[in-house]
Amino acid sequence: MESIRWILLLAGVLILLVIYVFTRWQGRRDTPDTRDVFDEDEFVGEREIDPLFDDIDDNSYIDAELHRLDKLITEDASAVAETSVTSMPETPARVHEPEKIITLFVLAPTGVPFRGAFLMEAMAEAGLQYGDMHIFHRIEKQAGRENTLFSVANIVEPGTFDPRHMDSFTTQGVVLILQLPGPDDPIKAFDAMVTAARSLATSLEGSLCDATRSVLTNQTISHMREEVVDFQLRQQVAKTAS
Repeated sequence: MESIRWILLLAGVLILLVIYVFTRWQGRRDTPDTRDVFDEDEFVGEREIDPLFDDIDDNSYIDAELHRLDKLITEDASAVAETSVTSMPETPARVHEPEKIITLFVLAPTGVPFRGAFLMEAMAEAGLQYGDMHIFHRIEKQAGRENTLFSVANIVEPGTFDPRHMDSFTTQGVVLILQLPGPDDPIKAFDAMVTAARSLATSLEGSLCDATRSVLTNQTISHMREEVVDFQLRQQVAKTAS
């Protein structure tokens, strides 16, 4: 938009110059001026002088127009700059809080899938409830409200369960999901998820694995817990910055 203004103003200057030159030439071409002309040695005669180009003070009109246009450009640029400054939002940029998803897998032995009836019993023993999105959740009631700590989904798409057909239901495994931010106490939620995953693995005689589906070790659990602690610290910093 700014470049278009400059182009239009420059075009206006050129048009004014053309009009001015043509007018001066049209009005004076029949009344040429004559001046004595001397070469290096002697007077050699007279020649016609074009007053448009030979008069010393003949650029005053052009200078005046250029000065007027330059002033117009300066005022226009100032107005644009003022508009840009005043249109800037006064509110500071929002600082986005970090996000993180932690997963654990309980996988069935090869060729021996988990059966629906046993899965329902194992979920109940691990303190999991069927609910939103047709999956299981660990719900904690606190201060008169329910707080979801983590969820458990089917690893087979679309990841849901149907309690009405659990007698014929089978699956190769389930995935426990902790989404941060979410629970009020992320570390407590992670510890509860590890406990539930171990309970499911024991009840279903399955394998407890990490996000890469490698067998979960105590060292991996410690590392994952440190990540949760680090996330909680970064989340607090983000809230303070916002």
